[in-house]
Amino acid sequence: MRFTGSAWGRPAIIALIIGLSAILSAAVAPYADLFYLALILAAFWYRRHAVYAGALTAVLYIALEFPPGPETLVRAAFFIAVAYLLGYLFERSGEQPGALHLRIGEPTLAVCDPDTKRLISRLSSRDPEVRYRAASCLGDAREPAAIGPLAALLGDPESGVRWKAAEALGKLGPPAVGPLTESLNNGNIDVRWMAAVALGDIADPAAIPPLIAALDDEDTYVRSRAALALAAIGKPAEEVLIASLSTGSERVRWGAALALGRIGGDDAVSTLIGLFSDPDDDMRRRAVSALGDIGEVAVPALLEAIQTGGPYVQEGVTAALSRIGKPAISALAAALNTENDPRVRLGATQALGRIGGPTAADILIEALEDEDEDVRRTAREALRGIRRHNSGEGAPELHD
Repeated sequence: MRFTGSAWGRPAIIALIIGLSAILSAAVAPYADLFYLALILAAFWYRRHAVYAGALTAVLYIALEFPPGPETLVRAAFFIAVAYLLGYLFERSGEQPGALHLRIGEPTLAVCDPDTKRLISRLSSRDPEVRYRAASCLGDAREPAAIGPLAALLGDPESGVRWKAAEALGKLGPPAVGPLTESLNNGNIDVRWMAAVALGDIADPAAIPPLIAALDDEDTYVRSRAALALAAIGKPAEEVLIASLSTGSERVRWGAALALGRIGGDDAVSTLIGLFSDPDDDMRRRAVSALGDIGEVAVPALLEAIQTGGPYVQEGVTAALSRIGKPAISALAAALNTENDPRVRLGATQALGRIGGPTAADILIEALEDEDEDVRRTAREALRGIRRHNSGEGAPELHD
């Protein structure tokens, strides 16, 4: 979260600190207001190093109450604990991938400096607000000379500054691909996932090989951002992604399936359906999830696959259709009315039972008249499951 503008951002924070100090003062000590104000400010600006301010506060408090009694010592220890806890919470708020970034106000300059050299120099400022604003301005200016300094800023101690630098690099386009791909190997997890996001914003095919390599990153979040970046690149990445499903590690295969599900298209659909026969249960589930991302356009190919696949394929098709959900209902209804192959009608019936709802129930009622006994039996079971779900006794189980 980023509070912007000086009109209310800083006064709101100050009011909050004063309010907390007043509450703590009333609950803990009759004149502890300034102590807690100092601890909160120290925690905000210095993170876990605020424990030193807490220790100093404790010493001063003991000196004021000298000779100290047990209650004084407990309160002094409380100052240290509060300083450490607040500092820890402020620090953790900036470490989580995708976390909300707390930024208090904007720099005093409301308009970007037209001198890009001055803006680049401000990326080295000791003030994080100045670095944040300079990165934003350089991204908006599409200034190629800023690529190197902005890439270095991906390792900034302030999470908000890191994110703004990644966003700016994404705006700078293909010239930023080189430094960003190098950042995919950085020892800092935040740097790696932010670089992947920026590469997705640029969507330059030149980034495909390093992003494929990033699918094997040790961190799950980095892998997912790399997969989504490849999906943003789209068709140019498709061939490599399909090949990775056969040659890559388990991590790479997972990322490739995720990316193909976002890319979609006939080749992606047929490749993912092929994973229904994979010996790895987890890969079959990931293929189901990816086809669910593709959605309604995958339904015809899924129904066709039932006719030629074995039990794993049929199970995967049913799970994928149920994951697609309501958008698949019309195609499933058509299959029940037009398909001669009872395996297709059986799969459509199973999927409708898992999707549930009044529309699916109406179609299943018609399926009770199907010429195939297995289809009729499955329709009856599906309808019972929908009725149990509607009566609150539990939903039909989805094996996806």
